[in-house]
Amino acid sequence: MPEEQPVIPTSQICVPAVHQRRWPARPPIGPPGLRTGPARASVGRVWLGRQVCQVCLLWLVGSGWLGLPHAGAQERIVVGFVDRPHTTAHVVRVGDLIHVLAGNSAEVERLLEMPLGPAPRADTGQTWHASDVLQHLELRGLSPERLRWSGATQTQLQRIVSPDASLAESIQPAFVQTRTIELAQNLVAQAIKEYLDLKTGEQTQWDIRVSIPPRLANDLRIRRNIVGIGGGQAPWLGKQEFVLQVTSGSATVSVPLTAEIALPPLVLVAKRPLRRDEILSADDLDLAPLVARSGEEPGKYFLDSEQLVGQQLKRSVSTGLPIARDYVGSPTVITRNEMVEVEAVSGGVSVRTMARSLASGAVGELIDIETVPGKQRMLATVVGPLKVRVAAVSARGGLSR
Repeated sequence: MPEEQPVIPTSQICVPAVHQRRWPARPPIGPPGLRTGPARASVGRVWLGRQVCQVCLLWLVGSGWLGLPHAGAQERIVVGFVDRPHTTAHVVRVGDLIHVLAGNSAEVERLLEMPLGPAPRADTGQTWHASDVLQHLELRGLSPERLRWSGATQTQLQRIVSPDASLAESIQPAFVQTRTIELAQNLVAQAIKEYLDLKTGEQTQWDIRVSIPPRLANDLRIRRNIVGIGGGQAPWLGKQEFVLQVTSGSATVSVPLTAEIALPPLVLVAKRPLRRDEILSADDLDLAPLVARSGEEPGKYFLDSEQLVGQQLKRSVSTGLPIARDYVGSPTVITRNEMVEVEAVSGGVSVRTMARSLASGAVGELIDIETVPGKQRMLATVVGPLKVRVAAVSARGGLSR
């Protein structure tokens, strides 16, 4: 049997120091200065509770639960209509209509100086709604969440013009070339056309007649000086008020303009290439807007196809070109060197003979003819196909003028 081992009491077992685990002493809970004593436990609990409350309060403020302003929050801007709004200028500014009741800032001050649109006529009113003003402010970059309206939602703006201002506006430059004004008017009309095309979404040959202030003719005749345009209202026809932003010197000014807008008249154009002496039919014609050209009036073109059908062209016309009144005439019923019947009328006596035409002609036109065989020349009026008429007969029996 194996030899029984002696039992050693645990109290006699010696553990080396390297294998003994020493735990660090637990630090006392509580504020510095109170480390020992009988009140350490209770005071420590109070101090710990205060620390937790401070952390919770900071979290509530930061998350906005308490509704207190914090860093990065934007203050709401309260605006409203001014009492009895009015203007003396041609352009209505934001500041002419509204004022800031709370939350003013540099950004709002800048917006108050921006134009809203053309001012009404002298000593007349213009109705504005709060929704219109808020929409303008939003388009200029001010978020609707930052705005709050206060007070009336509708007002009437008056334009007041003093006698001195009227006299100053009537003063014009002493020397402005007519050509400079024409160039400026054409460029402004082009800017209005592109603006209308953008608003309507269609390319239209608008008929635009605009007058410009002569004092700004030198600035408006340069394309890069026109930096912005606004105004007008649908359907964009008739008398329209526009505002141009124009660079004049080192400043940008707002220039109100009045323009007459109309659609171009529809005139008859060639539907296909038409040759000279061709007789026109309804299938040869089409309606198209008259393209504006310098010095041309719609009255020189045809508006009704019944006026053209059956007429004869005096010249060739390309596809799409309008047909002017001097391009056509009555159909030719007599051509040159044709034998025609001549009727001579004197009183109640009528004599007929034959002659040769020396030119072509339509009904109602005068042509030269030569008698056969006498070879006398005279003028005769074309009265029908191969028929002409003269006024008298000579005593020798020959035809005379």
